[in-house]
Amino acid sequence: MAKDFTKYTIEGVAQGLGKARLVQKIIEDYIKKNNLNYDDLQTVWFDELQGGKGVFKKLSDIDAQNERNYYTDSPITLSDGTKIAVCNQWGKDNLSNFILHAGLIGYVIKAESGEAKPEISIDNSSSDNSILGWNLFNIDWHLPHALAYLIRHVMISDGEVIEGELNWMQVAFEEYDEQGIEVRDVWDDVDNAAQMYWNIGMYDMLVPNSINFINDNFDFDQKSRLIQILMQICAQDNIIKKQEYVALMLIAKIFFPGQEHEGVTNVFKDAGITIEE
Repeated sequence: MAKDFTKYTIEGVAQGLGKARLVQKIIEDYIKKNNLNYDDLQTVWFDELQGGKGVFKKLSDIDAQNERNYYTDSPITLSDGTKIAVCNQWGKDNLSNFILHAGLIGYVIKAESGEAKPEISIDNSSSDNSILGWNLFNIDWHLPHALAYLIRHVMISDGEVIEGELNWMQVAFEEYDEQGIEVRDVWDDVDNAAQMYWNIGMYDMLVPNSINFINDNFDFDQKSRLIQILMQICAQDNIIKKQEYVALMLIAKIFFPGQEHEGVTNVFKDAGITIEE
């Protein structure tokens, strides 16, 4: 397998960063800008974003066997005096979760792989109803596009799409048709654009943008129903894969802050559906 030499830029913070250094720099910047203790920091940058090792760990809890998995030579001191070390174990899947979450709280991250990139046309004159004004493939992004992009993201988050997920995609199409939101009509264009955004390293930027856009344009009941649809999509194989779970948690944190575990974790557990460790 070819080694991934992708470098990342954090707008207004740093550039030319590899995967692990990207994470370290964002955590450092976030701590610098927010006076947080350990518990508060862990609430924001929750362990599931990384997986089993967590985004960071107390320096005092890292033993010699696990020392290589953290930047123990660059500890960060929090407001309560706790010293932490950021995890350096990041790959394609868990880094994607981290970038999505960072995007939801305001960080703009761009990937530069060194490969030739197609030109992106940005229309800065677009109305407030469009998403970022990005005009790749001459698509003017609005609410149907945001919904299609988000539904598609959840469907493919575990790396496969099964029949039950496609059935629930059709349920979403029908419900939004009734509301005059033409998700069905824009699906193919969004699918094509999503693949292009993935190839140029901008896919993860548009996911949080879509989540925030929907949050601003949907009422409580509409957001609740969307979460239900997305949870049904993830539950079709009777196990919630780690990538699916994190995607749902990120969406729920924006839609219903502070209630994400009640609305996602507990619902799955009460239904007897396994959440992958």
